[in-house]
Amino acid sequence: MTPPALLRRRPWTTPAAGATLGAVALGLTLTSTYAVPAAGATALPRAAVVSSVRATASTCAPWQTQQAVPAGTALAPRVFPADEQLVQAPGSASAGAGKTSKPPKMHLVCRNAPPVPFPHAAWQPDTVVGGSRLAETGVIVDRPVSVPAPPAVYDVSYVIADLDTGEILAAKSPHAWLRPASTLKTLTALTLMPRLDPHQVVVAGQDAQDAAGSRVGVLAGNRYPVSSLFDAMLMFSANDAVYALADAAGGYEETAALMNQKADEVGAHDTLTVDPSGLDDGAQRSSAYDLAVIGRDAMRLPDFRATITKRDTVFPGGKDARGKVWPAFHVYNINELLAHYPGAIGIKPGRTDRAQHTFIGAATRGGRTLIVSQMGSITGSWKPTAALLDWGFANADRVTPVGRLVDPGEARAPSPAPTLPALPTDGATGTGSGGGSGPSGGTGTPAPLSAAALAATSLDRTMSLAVLAAAGVVVTTAATLLVLGLRRRRAARR
Repeated sequence: MTPPALLRRRPWTTPAAGATLGAVALGLTLTSTYAVPAAGATALPRAAVVSSVRATASTCAPWQTQQAVPAGTALAPRVFPADEQLVQAPGSASAGAGKTSKPPKMHLVCRNAPPVPFPHAAWQPDTVVGGSRLAETGVIVDRPVSVPAPPAVYDVSYVIADLDTGEILAAKSPHAWLRPASTLKTLTALTLMPRLDPHQVVVAGQDAQDAAGSRVGVLAGNRYPVSSLFDAMLMFSANDAVYALADAAGGYEETAALMNQKADEVGAHDTLTVDPSGLDDGAQRSSAYDLAVIGRDAMRLPDFRATITKRDTVFPGGKDARGKVWPAFHVYNINELLAHYPGAIGIKPGRTDRAQHTFIGAATRGGRTLIVSQMGSITGSWKPTAALLDWGFANADRVTPVGRLVDPGEARAPSPAPTLPALPTDGATGTGSGGGSGPSGGTGTPAPLSAAALAATSLDRTMSLAVLAAAGVVVTTAATLLVLGLRRRRAARR
């Protein structure tokens, strides 16, 4: 007879637990190794992930992005992309020999991001204002090998052109639709200067005093010469001066309508005025090409040209609602190019949150005058404008123009490109009626998926693998329990 001690077996829970853990490990391996990540997902460094936990309270504005930087690091103001400060990888250069340095503590900062252009339909190349090449995106230049490329700048869009001939020496996405900010005041001046007598006196309304953004200090009920209001608008970018001028021209809406009419007249068909001051409002837009055209035509007005080159002027004082009398005061020109670039003769800077920095500049050197228009930059420095001008002056006679600035009344709005007919969708042969909605498009090649579709597909794959792994755990556990139970019954019969 077999002793009772020899009939005892190991508890069935031990092998069952081992089998279960093995199945779980297999499932985790499957779902972590072979699961497809969501489309567009970016793996962050461990230090950045840790810092994000520490800085969850950091919320950026819609026109900004977050950047992780080592604690105590002050990022320098951005001027050129080549000078962008990089965050040193943890433990790279500072680690001692044979030692692993401790990753630095990180914190998140909000930095302005370049604006995204408004979408618009494709145009027929031969109808693009200024030349077919100007429909291209990215840097456009026709240069020999001996001529360097234009300097890399943060601008989303720019144009470098000869102010007199209109020849465009180089451009970057010149017809991209972007918010113009206060460079739109150049169009305001081009529209209103010929209409208003500079000696006319305007009584400012409450809407002018309450203007948002930059203001010179217009007081409701006080009288201001039109010439002083133009000084404040063009030199100091004063929005309250814009609204006072708009009232003198027939009102806010009438002025916006006149500006849209003027834009069409000069060939600036990318431009839509909603707010005469240039503040971000609705679908208000322009392009670097249009700003160059508008700036070129405005420079033909003697009063405009004289105003934008003033370094300072005296603006009238007035009496406020409480009866306090404010004396006249000096207003200075905020265009830093005038103070730093030899030969600069204008024209107008601008900035809003959504437009970021915009600029129209002009300078004369060696008998040649160039105009530069810039949009969507994340730096307000004058140095990128100077670099573009330097390149233009050095290479104007060595490059082939890629387009030109049109004269008033010359160009019509571009025509949309014809829409291609829908392809058949009932199979790879393309012989069906075209009324289906299959994914192949009748070409035999699967249609590309959108980012949302890719993300959904990745999620489905991940969930499917997770379900498969879970099912494997259940089946393996059940089989293990069944085998152990049969062994116990056999042992009990002995």
